[in-house]
Amino acid sequence: MLILDYPEWSQHSIVSVLVPEVAYALTPELKRVDEILQDEAFEAPIIERFDTQLGRPTVPVRVYIRLIFLKSYLGLSYEDLVPEVTHNLMYRNFCRIPIEQKVPDETALMKITTRYGEDIVNEINRKLLGYLIKHKLVKGRKLRVDTTVVEANIAHPTDAGLLYEGVKVLEKAATRIKKLFNKNARGSKKNTRKMKEKLQSIGKAFRRRTNDAVKEVRQITGEMAEIAKEAVKQAEDLVRKLVPESVKDIGLVGDLIDTAGKLRKAIRQSEEVNAGNTNLKDRLVSIHDPDARPIVKGKPGKPVEFGYKVQLSECEGGIITGYQVYKGNPGDTTLMDDALNEYIEIFKKPPREMALDRGYYDSKNEKSAYGAGVKHICIPKSGRKSKTRTEFENSRTFKRLKRWRAGIEGRISCLKRRFGLRRSMMRGHRRTVMWTGFGVFANNLRQAARLMVI
Repeated sequence: MLILDYPEWSQHSIVSVLVPEVAYALTPELKRVDEILQDEAFEAPIIERFDTQLGRPTVPVRVYIRLIFLKSYLGLSYEDLVPEVTHNLMYRNFCRIPIEQKVPDETALMKITTRYGEDIVNEINRKLLGYLIKHKLVKGRKLRVDTTVVEANIAHPTDAGLLYEGVKVLEKAATRIKKLFNKNARGSKKNTRKMKEKLQSIGKAFRRRTNDAVKEVRQITGEMAEIAKEAVKQAEDLVRKLVPESVKDIGLVGDLIDTAGKLRKAIRQSEEVNAGNTNLKDRLVSIHDPDARPIVKGKPGKPVEFGYKVQLSECEGGIITGYQVYKGNPGDTTLMDDALNEYIEIFKKPPREMALDRGYYDSKNEKSAYGAGVKHICIPKSGRKSKTRTEFENSRTFKRLKRWRAGIEGRISCLKRRFGLRRSMMRGHRRTVMWTGFGVFANNLRQAARLMVI
């Protein structure tokens, strides 16, 4: 059953009367954020899709939105968020949780977040932008765009590590199924033990630091691939023997088949690398997060990052107007239209000025921006420039926009340091979109609270 607030919130209890107001008074910034969140528009997307009067009461909508904001605002995990709100009267007051009411469990917050999905998060972000436009806190005259990488929550991938992890997860799934169907699960981890021994021998080989170490490692990896093939064959034999009867049975068998498919891909990758082909397309880098990809952004300290490419659009006032999360590493030149079209959809007009870095340069992009109604666009051209192009890039407007564009680097740094966009703690493309949306929502609310003072 969907509810907006706890029933006790509108009632004054004895405890709340005895506690002095100074103990739960909000900071000026949180007070302004609370004022913004009192707009009923933020609740509308959830009410439209999930309104029902059946079942037990869920986490109240207004409480959930504020808890999710606090999670990104304070940089806490679900496990740390619950005790922090429980023991802090100010955060309880902000989240509209009565002092005698228990704070929702972290598992409840995780489940409801997964249930709502990335579309709800995106709609809530749109509602916030609509609020800012309506109250004239954002005018939407300028737009700057850049890309970054949100890393997946995985270890540095290796062929041997993927094979070991795949066999480990596969045999765990097989053990759960055997226990469910009352079959003997003894010996289910035999292949995992073999793989662990092989993985330890790889570490010993690399410590020798001889020219033959790489050959020895590749040989051991080949042996691990053969053990992994045996584990996949055993899983397939198990699936053929079982007849799932309940929804739970079907889910467990589906997990086993899905894991076996990922392990097969890891086996093919290791065999291709052993054969000398190191340039693999659509490379699998994690069993737990199969959508993550290796991304090269040219950073000196981190030449390759593993995760998702994210495009961020920012207007004046530090407000993020749009975010797109991509699998793999698509070229920047192909992404500009996504940012521009989303901006026009929100503001119902194109930006007057637009600034991007040289990675976006393409004559088609400039023509597309001018055709959409952008008056001034700044995209520095790479390589040799004609005399006309040089004069254009030396103009006062172009240089001004070029300097202004550099500010988005600081905004991206803030999002990574303060709002969790350095690494997504939620695995998979869909959940990474949600994680990014939460960070953008917290940033925009904080910036909106600051704009209200100006």
